[in-house]
Amino acid sequence: MFALKIASVLFLIFVDSILCDNYKVPDAKLEAIYPKGLRVSIPDQGFQLFAFHGNLSRQGLDAGQWSRDITKPKNGRWTFRDRHAQLKIGDKIYFWTYVVKGGLGYRQDNGEWTVTEYVDEQGNHVDPSQ
Repeated sequence: MFALKIASVLFLIFVDSILCDNYKVPDAKLEAIYPKGLRVSIPDQGFQLFAFHGNLSRQGLDAGQWSRDITKPKNGRWTFRDRHAQLKIGDKIYFWTYVVKGGLGYRQDNGEWTVTEYVDEQGNHVDPSQ
């Protein structure tokens, strides 16, 4: 009888993990725009909402220096844009993202990104020394 109860509990945990906890938020793409700006995006996978929360040089799960809900995708991507961010090579951004998909919310924590290059508005590499 005890073995049957254990088997039932394990089965329920297995089914729950398959049905409920299977979704993984896509990795965010962060870009330092030259001469100033930050762009963060994820591919559209049928979300109802995308949220970006981040801090420059400070870890944590608080709302963040950047905290924005995006309600519509554009050109197949959900995109957060700060046109005033002044980022330097070596700056580190700590962030987390959140999406709503099928009425359920999913979060990707502990994001960390270091500025290693600049891009223009189209995403092409920019060398600021030229």
